[in-house]
Amino acid sequence: MRSPITSALLFSATFACGGPATEDTDDTESTASVGTSDPSGGSATSTGSGGSDTEAETMGSEGATSDTTSDTSSTSETTTSSTAPTTSSTSDTEGTSDTEGTSDTGVEPPLSICEQTKLPPRDGAMIIVSPSEPGKVEVDGVETTLRSVVSSAKEGDTILLEDGVYTLPQAQEGQYTGVYITTPNITLRSVSGDPTAVTIDAAYRGLGGQSGAITIDAPGVVIANIGVHRSIFHLVHLWSNAHDAILHNLELVDGGQQFIKSSSGNGEIDGVLVSCSNFLMTDEGRDNVWGYGSPGGNTACYTGGIDTHDSTNWTVRDNRFEGIYCNQGGVQRPAHGMHPEMRGNMTYTGGLAEHGVHMWDSTEGSGHTLTRNLFLNCARGIGLGFVKKVYGSTITNNMVFSSFPGSGSHDVGISVERAVNTIVAHNTVYLSDPKSYGSGIEYRWSETSGLTMHGNLSNRKIRARDGAQADLSDNIAEDAPAEWFVDAAAGELHLADCAGPGSAQLHPDVELDFDGDVREDPTTPGADHCVE
Repeated sequence: MRSPITSALLFSATFACGGPATEDTDDTESTASVGTSDPSGGSATSTGSGGSDTEAETMGSEGATSDTTSDTSSTSETTTSSTAPTTSSTSDTEGTSDTEGTSDTGVEPPLSICEQTKLPPRDGAMIIVSPSEPGKVEVDGVETTLRSVVSSAKEGDTILLEDGVYTLPQAQEGQYTGVYITTPNITLRSVSGDPTAVTIDAAYRGLGGQSGAITIDAPGVVIANIGVHRSIFHLVHLWSNAHDAILHNLELVDGGQQFIKSSSGNGEIDGVLVSCSNFLMTDEGRDNVWGYGSPGGNTACYTGGIDTHDSTNWTVRDNRFEGIYCNQGGVQRPAHGMHPEMRGNMTYTGGLAEHGVHMWDSTEGSGHTLTRNLFLNCARGIGLGFVKKVYGSTITNNMVFSSFPGSGSHDVGISVERAVNTIVAHNTVYLSDPKSYGSGIEYRWSETSGLTMHGNLSNRKIRARDGAQADLSDNIAEDAPAEWFVDAAAGELHLADCAGPGSAQLHPDVELDFDGDVREDPTTPGADHCVE
């Protein structure tokens, strides 16, 4: 809830830090199972993708084996410090100090939701790491690798990264060089608290098999206040033991596959929090995405923001997702990024990327919470379900914007398929191109039941497909002019005209709005509770 003037001033600064406060069903499923519609909202057509997550998860993935391979240096070189550096602006118990930002009047301004986020305390050693030459780091003057530092950490330890770029080394035959976490309840974060000042850069290097930059295979792991860039595969991969992980205030740039991926291989990955992070795809990143399909047409690119399988009770909140799409046509790109030989040296020309957030499933009795996220010019915003039923989830207070026409590269804002006992409420979807995809929000398939669609705001259709049913109330669709918003053309979807959308009844499960402010009853349709 912001006044229209305040919203205009805060929008750019707020999201510069990554948010307002902040593989596939089973492993045999192909991405070709995801259907899309024509821009006018017609019948579904297959993406035609020829690749499956079976391939992506079994071709030498490090997560399937124990961390026993050789490294570029011995883990015995690592030393630890028993005290935290005094230069750190982020404590182990909180993302930002409560004493910062006091106004001239002596009254502290209210903390944003991201500033209020607390990280779990650790009672182990503080290991202070600084960057050295490419592929190397220093701990107490001893040169080693970041992988070695992390591998030798004990439960309860905190690894603190000084500002700088930590380039991961190229793996040699039989070697893995990505960061691989198998120790429970450790924290990896920056000293400064600034994720743009500390970068783990995979530099599109092979890290061994299909390893991503960071793999988590232990419970209770925290990664916070750092950047992770330019992986051939996933930037962060959560494996079977990664329960209760916290991924907070990250700067995630250019994942060759999904930026954050969970695929257990066995069991479920439960209770993960992804918060206050920035997901960004650049032009360089689009030229290094893995693709599938015939170069003659109907290709698809294998990237996306967050993509979860066999996962339960995740919370994804207060994040920003920008530019996660692939260019269709034009430059012929290797079908597997830096490894074209894996697809017989074939090339592809882009296609439909995965969603900014795609939760493929959740078992009965569990559910996911997706709230207060911003999606700017992504191929698709939020996807829930698709092949298996997904239970008990909430999608609330998200803003989705695209300036692109509907095409094989750009699709629906929010899609819910085979959802059971799910709430989709107070989301704003604005597709600005006159030839954009025809629906802002879609829900599909007769298996969908107990679905509530309440108080959503879109300039495109809210549409049922393939026999889906929902309880609809106080939604506004196909009637949201640009004048209602602070700057619709730029994706600033706070309301400038509070009276325009009218009112909606307060939903008991949506007490806050996009900014984390308390909603009144009645409230405003869409993500922003607007007050004059």
